[in-house]
Amino acid sequence: MISTRTGSNPVVAILSGIAANLILGFSSLFWKKLAAVPPLTLLGYRIFLSLGTLVVVMALLGRLRGLRQRLTSRTLLIHGVAAVLVVINWATFIWASIHGHVVESGLGYLIAPFVAIAVGAAALGDRMSWVRKGALALIVAAVLAMVLRSGELHHGVYLVIGITWGAYACLKKLTTLDAFSGLLCETVVLSALLALAMTTSVTSLHLSATLPGSLLWVLALCGVVSVLPLWLFSLAAARLQLSVMGFFQFVLPTTQLFVALVFYRQAVSPNTLLCFGLIWGALAILVAEPLFKPAADQPR
Repeated sequence: MISTRTGSNPVVAILSGIAANLILGFSSLFWKKLAAVPPLTLLGYRIFLSLGTLVVVMALLGRLRGLRQRLTSRTLLIHGVAAVLVVINWATFIWASIHGHVVESGLGYLIAPFVAIAVGAAALGDRMSWVRKGALALIVAAVLAMVLRSGELHHGVYLVIGITWGAYACLKKLTTLDAFSGLLCETVVLSALLALAMTTSVTSLHLSATLPGSLLWVLALCGVVSVLPLWLFSLAAARLQLSVMGFFQFVLPTTQLFVALVFYRQAVSPNTLLCFGLIWGALAILVAEPLFKPAADQPR
């Protein structure tokens, strides 16, 4: 199951993948720490600081060389649409983290893989096995049960996060750029749009004069918090097979549930916990799908 690529260290790769998802899961506490900053202003800083961090990291890794030659009109269109999806996802996640809807953001990332599968089947003609159809049916039932019976949830949060992240992941299948280069294109687009908004509207990055100095140092880490998980995930993806990477999809939503219950003390109904478990089980079925295939069909 683990790649035997020369020079790779599977233990480091596995730890990198787990760490990437743990950082993302616990990052709700980071954004909550910055609750004194308006969410849209916080989003603006995340965009600009992510761009700066990415440029520095890619320059150090030598990944800026030849990037311009790899850009085509099709690639730019893909990442332009992806930029819209990621900014909606980021904004929703930040808002949910500040306002204590972390169970919902975790649920969103839990259903995202199934959104990607559904979009792939509908828009890209991906084949749907009976295992995937069964898992999707279970997801639809669980989401309907939450919408109808989980009155404590802000349903818009997990639906928006699930749809945007799932569609974003699906778009990533169409690009020829690596994760860093793709995100750089997207943050360039978002930075340009933000700069335009700042010159043509009341949008600004103004911070209150009463904001504690300690929070300014926390705010300065926005770019690192956004880019570090991507770097760790890319390390894992380069050394592990997809069958192993699939298990990491459990870590982020489970971490979010832990953060919601332990740190936010968020109230969760038995119905929500049951639905969370059903979706978690559906994801387990999806990850285990290769086990249902003949050995000849297994990826090598």
